[in-house]
Amino acid sequence: MILTNNQRTNTKLLSCLIIGGGISGLIIATQLKRHGIKATILDKGRGIGGRLATRRIRHSSDIEGIFDYGAQHFTVSNLQFQAWVDEWIKQGIVKEWAQGFPTTDGTIEDYNQTYYRGIKSNRSIAKHLAKDLDIHTSTKIIDLKWQENSKWLIQAENGANFAGDILIITAPVPQSLALFDNSEITLTPELRQRLEQVVYHKCIAVLALLEQPSHIPESGGLFLDGNPLSWIASNYKKGISPQGYAVTLHAGSEFSETHWESDNENLVNQLFKAASPWLNSNVIKYQVHRWRYSQPRTVYGEPYLALPEISLIMAGDAFVAPNIEGAVLSGLAAAEYFSSQM
Repeated sequence: MILTNNQRTNTKLLSCLIIGGGISGLIIATQLKRHGIKATILDKGRGIGGRLATRRIRHSSDIEGIFDYGAQHFTVSNLQFQAWVDEWIKQGIVKEWAQGFPTTDGTIEDYNQTYYRGIKSNRSIAKHLAKDLDIHTSTKIIDLKWQENSKWLIQAENGANFAGDILIITAPVPQSLALFDNSEITLTPELRQRLEQVVYHKCIAVLALLEQPSHIPESGGLFLDGNPLSWIASNYKKGISPQGYAVTLHAGSEFSETHWESDNENLVNQLFKAASPWLNSNVIKYQVHRWRYSQPRTVYGEPYLALPEISLIMAGDAFVAPNIEGAVLSGLAAAEYFSSQM
């Protein structure tokens, strides 16, 4: 039972703090709001959305690249998630991108699989979910305290303090464990060991603004073998970067792990060389982003983790499946669990 403190029954008086503003946290906050529960999202990033990440690189007054540089697309296999996607399509937030993507050997991978994307960008999906929510960005949480009066007190690095009845954490599991350690919150050895078994792939992303159009296939996306590149996309052909030939490169997990500490010039030279058959252009500007927790390599195996004795829930893609759909389903399950306990 999540509710404590004399089994509070008026749900409109409850408040929930959510650490992590990725799509799991946004889905949970949306669902809780529909049940009259005040939810506050706290995220350390400057922008909302987590790996639903988009960035602009301006070269001149008439040349600007717009890059989806985190999650590139998503697929649907679950009817519950399909209902959300269908609604986003009606609202003009997402659209079908492609039926599979080509590979370097000329075949189409997942040719019968529909891939979706945000119409304006993938971050626009997060912005749509966030528009009526209480969100604090640039708010890195450094300390948690569970009070005897059944309240969570949370402190941010910028000095801000927050209080709530329930705490939901959707951040990557290693970050959550580090926060528990810093806050002297102890888990049972069995639970701790199980959470420590959740590990992540790293991914180095390069955002390259080109001088002229690329040779990336017309769909705008290309799967590679991961050595050293696993994916390359033309944001121009994708339809989100009309004023710049913006290309996103994702290095494979092995290359990313090996070159994680390498200087940008060294690793970029290697990735541009590998991508040269499809770039077909000089690079005007580039930026590098390192995704330390790009994709879960192993998952918890249950939709969420609930610790009712301290009104704490953990959720995210590391609990269901390493993709956008997994993150959404975990968020929905966590919100449903919480609602069922009231």
